[in-house]
Amino acid sequence: MPQESLLDASALLALILRESGWKVIDAIAESGLALTTPIALAETLEICRQKQTGISRDEIRTLLSLKNINVVPVVEEDAVEAGYIYKKAAEHNVKSKRQIHVSLADVMLLAVGKRLETLVVFSDNEWELIDLPGVRVLPFR
Repeated sequence: MPQESLLDASALLALILRESGWKVIDAIAESGLALTTPIALAETLEICRQKQTGISRDEIRTLLSLKNINVVPVVEEDAVEAGYIYKKAAEHNVKSKRQIHVSLADVMLLAVGKRLETLVVFSDNEWELIDLPGVRVLPFR
């Protein structure tokens, strides 16, 4: 049974730029159950600017609308949970040989995913390495 999936910036970029894994993201979007956060959207816009894709913010917003990818709000509860996730990632990085890149967009996405009880879609499985109760991660590549 399809379920809501929260897309990170790499997933949005894969869809927008037709990068590796874009068909997986397109299928999630076509299900009508794709979500993202304002922070992931901002990160997507910034990466498009850095890569000089020439894709405007209006074009990206139109694509998200056409693909029925809804932007869900971030609330205070998410900010508190994100702080906990930062801590767990830092503890993992101290103990492990495999360091996890930690960005604000990532920890907020994980926090929102926990609150909404959705899958959180990332480009790889690094977040599966951390024990985050209530968080379900799905790598798309």
